[in-house]
Amino acid sequence: MLDILLILAGFLGILTLVVFVHEWGHYWAARRCGVVVEVFSVGFGRELFGWNGQGGTRWRFSAIPLGGYVRMRGDSGVASIPSQGAVRQQGSFMSASLASRAFIVAMGPIANFILGAAIFAAIFFTLGKPITPPIIDDLTPGGAADTAGLLPGDRILSVNGYGVDDFNDLRLHVAENPERAIALTIRRDGRDFGISVIPDAVRDECGRVLYGRLGVMSHSGEMAQLGLTASIGAAVAESYALTLAIMRGLGRLITGQANQGEIGGPIKIAEITGMATKQAVRDQQIARLMLLIAALSINLGFINLLPIPALDGGHLAFFGLEALMRRPLSRVVQEWVMRLGMAFLLSLIILVTFFDILSLTTAPC
Repeated sequence: MLDILLILAGFLGILTLVVFVHEWGHYWAARRCGVVVEVFSVGFGRELFGWNGQGGTRWRFSAIPLGGYVRMRGDSGVASIPSQGAVRQQGSFMSASLASRAFIVAMGPIANFILGAAIFAAIFFTLGKPITPPIIDDLTPGGAADTAGLLPGDRILSVNGYGVDDFNDLRLHVAENPERAIALTIRRDGRDFGISVIPDAVRDECGRVLYGRLGVMSHSGEMAQLGLTASIGAAVAESYALTLAIMRGLGRLITGQANQGEIGGPIKIAEITGMATKQAVRDQQIARLMLLIAALSINLGFINLLPIPALDGGHLAFFGLEALMRRPLSRVVQEWVMRLGMAFLLSLIILVTFFDILSLTTAPC
């Protein structure tokens, strides 16, 4: 029972943190642009407790602790659909300039990227950054790399056109492509050439995740101590690499090539964050938990930039149309598109939650 409570507390705590930072980005930008934020809510539904803050904002904690929102003057609901006459209200979101509105909306996802990069930088600065050159020291006999003709001493320069600077980068690309051919660029004895390899498909012990394995090992890793500037640079590079990985995963989902266990919904996220919290408490693996928070924050920022109505990217798409048309879409059109977008997102959440439950009930362990 204690483990279940710890897992639940970890999930809700991490979710609240990354959503709070996201909404704080909107709030901060709105205040800078002279827009009044009427409500800053942690959670949805009925207010449990709250207080009135500076600038007329009602800070509240609500009954359903699954996310949060900011409601600005002129919004008719939590989806930021403009109310009738909002454009004429002083201090309303719709009365702000197009550039200001785009800035306010974009700062939510940007805040998530900043949080992720800041966590990476803090860990690299305090604990160091593990660096392992992508040089093969050993091969698994009969493994994918051995079968393809790779040799000890080979240095992996790129995978499918993506540059590889660290062994962990290689591991990530390979894990994404079980039983799918990948194009490697190899440096051997001063000569560069290409080779195609099909990673072996490996299932985890519970059969719920499928990933690729090349069958190569490196023993030359080290923990590099980085200064502040180098830590920030490495954090930006790590955030960029993670964003590219998210984009590749989205591409596999769209093309129907997503790996088993790669896509998850609220239940899977709760399981991952909860178990990480449990390990952090039990084994004092705080750094690993913080890295997970950074990854989730960047994921949230990226997903919110997708041009789907009801997400920040959908609002930015509206603003792009407004710039081209030199006038905003009608309130009725925006409201219907937003409702369709919310229906799509709700349907998607229900679908991935169903697969999460199916995965849990059919797992062998």
